[in-house]
Amino acid sequence: MTPNPDSGQISNRTTATEPDAHTEAKRRKLRIARRRATGLLIASALIYVLATHYGPAHGALAWVAAFAEAAMVGALADWYAVVALFRHPLGIRRLPHTAIIPRNKDRIADNLGEFIQGEFFSRERMEGLVVTVDPAARAARWLLKEENAARVAAWLRTGVRNAGGLLNENEVRAYLQRSVSRHLLSTDLAALAGRILASLTRSGRHQEVLDLLLRYSAGQLRRPELQQTLNDIFAEKLPLYFQRLKHWAGTKGGAFTARTVADLLEEIEENPQHPLRGHFDDWLREFTDKLQNDPEYRWRLEQLTQKIADHPALHRYVDEVWREWRDAALADLAADDSRFEAFLARQILRFGQVLEDDDGMRRWVNERAQAYVPQLVERYRHRLGQFISAKMKEWNETELVEKLELNIGADLQYIRINGALVGGLVGLVLHAISLWL
Repeated sequence: MTPNPDSGQISNRTTATEPDAHTEAKRRKLRIARRRATGLLIASALIYVLATHYGPAHGALAWVAAFAEAAMVGALADWYAVVALFRHPLGIRRLPHTAIIPRNKDRIADNLGEFIQGEFFSRERMEGLVVTVDPAARAARWLLKEENAARVAAWLRTGVRNAGGLLNENEVRAYLQRSVSRHLLSTDLAALAGRILASLTRSGRHQEVLDLLLRYSAGQLRRPELQQTLNDIFAEKLPLYFQRLKHWAGTKGGAFTARTVADLLEEIEENPQHPLRGHFDDWLREFTDKLQNDPEYRWRLEQLTQKIADHPALHRYVDEVWREWRDAALADLAADDSRFEAFLARQILRFGQVLEDDDGMRRWVNERAQAYVPQLVERYRHRLGQFISAKMKEWNETELVEKLELNIGADLQYIRINGALVGGLVGLVLHAISLWL
């Protein structure tokens, strides 16, 4: 039986997905390398047969035969060695130390995982890498490019939009209602109002507030709609036995009263020394003092605060605010010209500029990276090694052999070619020694 060097040819059977162009290029390269090595073996065998057959015709053919014989032996030996790495040569399973990689797949996976985590992710290597890379400067240069800033902003916008879709609507509303009520109850409204009024009184700004209220109230009282409403109220409330007075009130009483009060309010507004302003000052000081010091007033405001915090109208208002904010945010996040994304992109560019210009900040970022990156790698590098090992163990023998051959098989075929050439040279040396002896 003659050996078939291509007995271990990779099957053309595809896996669950069709191989991509890169994988197919590797397959083609491996086939070409195999054909070259096998062709050299066949050529050596043919030369040996011809040189041996016609050897008596010329003395130089003995040297050719010696070269070809040794080349053939070297090529066969290296073919056996290469094939034995991945499978049983000629399909003979009882040959010792063959199909080395499939038989020791789990041990190779463990050793590879330990090697990678020990050599590539050691603490010393990570510390040196951080110093060499200068992550702060690289990050600054990267963030200063508008396309990169836009890309990061788009990622963040997508993340925020997806996170918003995961929110439980009822839980968010309940949380907002509880938060508003809790903050309202935790606020000392009496003390807060007292401090505000005391500040206004000391600065004299309370008179400006009073002027605004007087002006607004007088303007409302002069509105025809309000005066007509007062006329109707007067006519309705007066007893029926005052028919003449009832008729007058229904047509003029409310308007007369509104104009009279409006004139008084305008008079107070126009006269800074009006006596009623002094009464207002006295009342405001008394009210401010009660807010700050009177327990009864404080208790009443606490009761009012409790009613407001528990009132359904407050909860409805919070719900309306949340819905409006949510709808506006979602509409902006879904828009092509999102203002939120544009804002993020501007801030990212600004941060990149600050990071590039500020030596202290870059130094701080690099120091943090030097301190935490090795710790992070040290914490997870064992898991990385275990992940690599587990992934290799998941591959079946056929899949593992195929992946390795596709990546290193073409280079291994040159071992066969070199074995033939080196073997031939050794054959020439041995033939020369035999003639000399």
